[in-house]
Amino acid sequence: MEVHHHPDLHHQPKKWKEYFLEFLMIFLAVTLGFFAENLREYIKDNNEITQDVKSVLSDLESDVLHFNIALEGNSYSYSLSDSLVNLLHTNISNTSQIYKYARAVTGNINYFYTNSKTFDQMKAAGMLKLIRPRNLLDSLGLYYVTFQLLSSQDDYVRLKNDVVCKDNYLLFDTYVFSQMQVGYDKYNTSHTIVQLPLGHPPLLSSDHKTINEVAQNYYYLGAAEKFDCIAARHQKQLALRLITLIKKEYHLK
Repeated sequence: MEVHHHPDLHHQPKKWKEYFLEFLMIFLAVTLGFFAENLREYIKDNNEITQDVKSVLSDLESDVLHFNIALEGNSYSYSLSDSLVNLLHTNISNTSQIYKYARAVTGNINYFYTNSKTFDQMKAAGMLKLIRPRNLLDSLGLYYVTFQLLSSQDDYVRLKNDVVCKDNYLLFDTYVFSQMQVGYDKYNTSHTIVQLPLGHPPLLSSDHKTINEVAQNYYYLGAAEKFDCIAARHQKQLALRLITLIKKEYHLK
């Protein structure tokens, strides 16, 4: 009779060092995977924030360009307004020059705006928290918040301009305005140049009260433009400081 020997199914227990080595290998694999994923996300976020910051920089540079043009036009406009008010007070017989000033003041008014599209998109996407250093983010936020003050001053200029245009019929012949030639200064495209009207067109009224009312409208319009320009120059300086800071922190030219 044959005797069958069953194989010994009992293995020798592993030593604790082997268990520790297996644990260590698994731990290292998981940890390296975690760090690799974090590194990938960091590189992705870093590339994305760099591109967004470059876009913000481009927006700020376009804002400064617009500020320069609008400031030139508005400064020219309120200087003409001052000249018109003075002329209506001292020499009402110089009607050609009065008509020119009256037409050119409103023709050179500009309104200020900012391109906040990139900043708004970053805010909506939760990307602002990635901007470094923190003072750069704070300065960007301040720039777009304070621009609302400039927009409010712009609205006041619009209001005063509407009053000027509404009451000009008291003193000026609309047909004369429509016949005056208007164009751009080839040496300064931010200025709208208005040619003198033909002959010496009369004003529609010589009444002192009427003349004073129209002059007062131009005075308040010019004053509103001056305050608008002060706010715009401040906003422009904020933009220039931001441009310098962004270029420094992100090593951009």
